Amino acid sequence: MSDTVTIFHDPTSEPSRAVHWLALEAGIAFDIRYIWLTRGEHISKEFLKVNPLHQVPAMQHGDFCLSEATAIMNYITDIKGCSDEWFGYDICTKATVNKYLSWYHTNLRKVSTLDYFLPVLLMPAYLGFSKPPEAEIEAKLEALHSMFKQLDLMLSGKQYLCGDVISAADILYACEVVALEIDENYEAVLEKYSNIKSWLASLKTRPCYVESHKAWEQVVPQILALKGGTKGTPEWVALECEKVLIK
Repeated sequence: MSDTVTIFHDPTSEPSRAVHWLALEAGIAFDIRYIWLTRGEHISKEFLKVNPLHQVPAMQHGDFCLSEATAIMNYITDIKGCSDEWFGYDICTKATVNKYLSWYHTNLRKVSTLDYFLPVLLMPAYLGFSKPPEAEIEAKLEALHSMFKQLDLMLSGKQYLCGDVISAADILYACEVVALEIDENYEAVLEKYSNIKSWLASLKTRPCYVESHKAWEQVVPQILALKGGTKGTPEWVALECEKVLIK
């Protein structure tokens, strides 16, 4: 089996950014293949051989293909021999990281990204979809704040989720939270949560965060400038990302 992992990646995908960021942090040798969601490349015949579920991130290592961000993050750190560094050196820390990874799927990603970010912010900007009714948006925001209150409590008195050391859970969580930067009310939403703000500010100073988020940060101000509108065809997103990725 080849030593080099191929990561299939779209930097506008939160879990995909998390895999890329962790691979950089852990010093894992990898090739990157951009699969642009806004060009429909995730449903190409070639990519479906890697992930029949047509989602990024995905990974190929020799003949072995894998999908789902947390599975990929576990796998690439296992083959590098640094899984303990990111998923816990002892049984209690491992259990704690797994607790946060479970909470991520049923709370942070569901409430923030799937229920709010996609229908209220991203799909209207990418595809011109109508936003949900105001009453529905308010309900989604209420759920968002309820979830953030829990996350803020989890971070109370700690630099990172598991204490003084960054884990894979921090990387996964941060990628979801910064997705909300395309909301013009982003700062107001986070204002109440001082622990989240401090934790996120610290993570955003890491060089690997900067590298893994440079394409997303190219897109954010342009979505904000649309003020709820759209540029028509969503391919502009991939074109803008390529300006900072392909020199």
